Amino acid sequence: MKTLLILSALLLSSLNLVAQHHHGKDATLKAEKVSEHSLYHLDAEWVTHRNESISLSQFKGEPVVIVMFYGNCTQVCPILIRDTWRLYSALDKSMRTSVNVLAVSFDTENDTPEVLKKYAEYEQLDIEGWHFVTTKDVDIRSLAMMLGVQYVKKSDGEFAHSNLVTVLDPEGKVAVRVEGLNQPMASAAQSIEEMIKSISIQ
Repeated sequence: MKTLLILSALLLSSLNLVAQHHHGKDATLKAEKVSEHSLYHLDAEWVTHRNESISLSQFKGEPVVIVMFYGNCTQVCPILIRDTWRLYSALDKSMRTSVNVLAVSFDTENDTPEVLKKYAEYEQLDIEGWHFVTTKDVDIRSLAMMLGVQYVKKSDGEFAHSNLVTVLDPEGKVAVRVEGLNQPMASAAQSIEEMIKSISIQ
């Protein structure tokens, strides 16, 4: 019930901001305020590009990087995925195995696990720790609201959306947000490394 109340409040806020910021062909929506609650309360099952079923809570105890995108986007999303890779590759190599990356598609109509697998292979990101995932529309919307990511499908089939890379701490709470394209990633990478060091000494 607590999670439902949180999501309801976030939904109302999100719809209000979509009305404020979605104008014409503009493909970028400003990120919304973020939930202070753990995302691990979300109990959705996700399907990866490897056709594996996963839940967010299974990543508890390690930092997680989340980016939301869609596969048919040929302009913004490739940059957003590349930004996520820049963050991941900025980490010390010895620490990368302690981090999972979730690339969550908005597009449930086109981005099947098979399509996401081809996307991951095309981007040369079919690598350990990277998960291109999909699930039901309602669960993708719930995750987006918790992250403060706004998205709306336009009449031409494309999506207007926030450009946001998010880092969750080991408890599933939002710890770092990098909004915009081609942003510096050094600070976010440092935050992740500090999380991993903190975990290792506990």
